[in-house]
Amino acid sequence: MKDTKINRILTFGVPFILGVGAGWIVEGRHWDIFLTSYVPALATLVAAFYGAKYAFQFQKDKEKKDERRRNVVNGNSVIFDMMRMVTTLRNVQKQIIEPARNRPARFLQILPTLHLNENDIKLNIESLYFLLETDERNILGEVVIEEARYRGALQSINERSHIHREDVQPLLERAGIVEGVEYPLGQIENALGNRLYKIIQLSTEEMINAVDETVLSLRTVADKLRASLKKVYPDEKIIGFEITP
Repeated sequence: MKDTKINRILTFGVPFILGVGAGWIVEGRHWDIFLTSYVPALATLVAAFYGAKYAFQFQKDKEKKDERRRNVVNGNSVIFDMMRMVTTLRNVQKQIIEPARNRPARFLQILPTLHLNENDIKLNIESLYFLLETDERNILGEVVIEEARYRGALQSINERSHIHREDVQPLLERAGIVEGVEYPLGQIENALGNRLYKIIQLSTEEMINAVDETVLSLRTVADKLRASLKKVYPDEKIIGFEITP
């Protein structure tokens, strides 16, 4: 807006001054006034115009550079938080699930965890809203879904751990079934009762699937987000991560 106003001033002001001056020259009058007053006024006007124009452009370029830097930082921050989500779930995989994954009684031998805070990591989706103005806008929906999947996986872990700790373990103790000893599945079912036996089996399978699938989907969407950011800012450094074995 400021640049437009200055352009208008220059567009109408300069011709006006030159026109008046030309008229005086043609009439042979006030040549000295033209040189001493109008020419300096014209030079001042032109200098003011270009000074304001360059200052305006400098400020505009600075704002664009700051916005670019801010968007890159925000994008990298979201990818980093997705990496933290993967790390949390990978720890559950390696420390809790894997030691008993292939055992017939894994629904018991996978130990309960301490409560995991479902809101420990939040993705700053709002900081990615600048992507709505680009061809990469669809990635936002996928990032939102991944945050929900992560919370769902933690909820599944917590619910299964609560059932194992509060319902299953007391009945196993009463039946004399101790940790570290292999028992026939029928004996375990008798100790728990058919209903609880099925519940702990189902909740264990749901928990394993939720953790395994969310680890992979988080990595996939993080890679997509990185690719989207690189399309928007190809010269900027955008972080990525690998899932370690």
